[in-house]
Amino acid sequence: MIPTQTNPAVAPEVRREGLAPNPDRTIPLYAVLAVLAFCAFWILLGSLVVPGARQHDFLSFYTGASLARDGTFKYGTFKDMYAPDVQLERQREYAQLPDLVPYIRPPFYALFLTPLAWLPFGAAFWAWLGIQTAVLLGAWAWAFRRWGTDALIFGSMYLPTALGIAHAQDCVLMLAIVGGVYWLARREKHFLSGVILGAGLIKFHLFLLWPLAVLIQRRWRMLAGACAAALVELLVSLLLVGPSGLMQYAALLRMPDLRQLNPSPELMINVRSLALNLGMDNLMVTGMLTAVVAILTVAACWRAPLWRVVAAASAGSLLVAPHVYGYDAALLLAGLWLAMFEPGGTRGARITATVLLTPVPLLLGLAGSPWAAATPLALLAFLISLAWMIPWVSRETVLATTA
Repeated sequence: MIPTQTNPAVAPEVRREGLAPNPDRTIPLYAVLAVLAFCAFWILLGSLVVPGARQHDFLSFYTGASLARDGTFKYGTFKDMYAPDVQLERQREYAQLPDLVPYIRPPFYALFLTPLAWLPFGAAFWAWLGIQTAVLLGAWAWAFRRWGTDALIFGSMYLPTALGIAHAQDCVLMLAIVGGVYWLARREKHFLSGVILGAGLIKFHLFLLWPLAVLIQRRWRMLAGACAAALVELLVSLLLVGPSGLMQYAALLRMPDLRQLNPSPELMINVRSLALNLGMDNLMVTGMLTAVVAILTVAACWRAPLWRVVAAASAGSLLVAPHVYGYDAALLLAGLWLAMFEPGGTRGARITATVLLTPVPLLLGLAGSPWAAATPLALLAFLISLAWMIPWVSRETVLATTA
């Protein structure tokens, strides 16, 4: 199922811009059965996680939404949203918790989530899962229309998206952001593409290397759009909580005694987890690995086509993020599709993308230390394969494919 060529009937310039639709819109029976089988498996696996997610991850989101809804009515000022005692008091209205499950997203996102709090807690939970599922199905449909049946099957077998929905996380929205950045940039709507990229501040630590990638590519209009979006989000947040509220938010992120915020660092998918699981957990090793990832990301993005930039920036950002679990890799699905099916990729990139698309690395990661090193190692191999493409691409090809 690893693709090696594109449709020869499509004009090269159309293929290069990634605008050629999938000519065959029919889904073979084997593909239908495969997708249904994977969906059934994810539902079965997710049923073990969903009850806990309702009292954990979703409770965090609902806390932020309900506090944003109430605004100044109960606590006097909106800035109290990030006071741990305020959040814990609100959460105990919905669940009996020994510890706080903090709402740690920016204030503007709490405002965006406010409609959830218009529903009762139970109904809001199922509505939230329904929204995430609908977004994922939309991503599958886009991939199928663009690349065909194989893309649909690979999308259905990708564990992080299913795991994220089961945990009531919003990781599928991060996938939509990455896909939107690529889709708009390929249509030369670079400023709007940057605006969508700026929406990544919802979970800013998953986009740490994107500014570097955009600078290396000299995509100035995209950078301008991202800066404009970030400025608007900062101003809205400032209006909502004030300077003291933003300081309170920063203090909440740094609280070392919040066990719910960082329960299992060895299960993360970043370079720190890699060092920890290999028995080399110290600041120097983590710093060196972070520098290596940054260099590989720069190399992969240097005079590269847009698809490789999206894939490398996504993979690199996951590896250097200080707080990142398996379901956060949902945003990488767009980059893996691109590495698999866009013209110009190497066999090495397609092989490493295939490995990541299968459930194997993440399932090994869930087995605990030292097996948890499998996912960051696979991510690192994928990033190396993207950076390794540069010597094997001719100068004419680079000039022709760079947007």
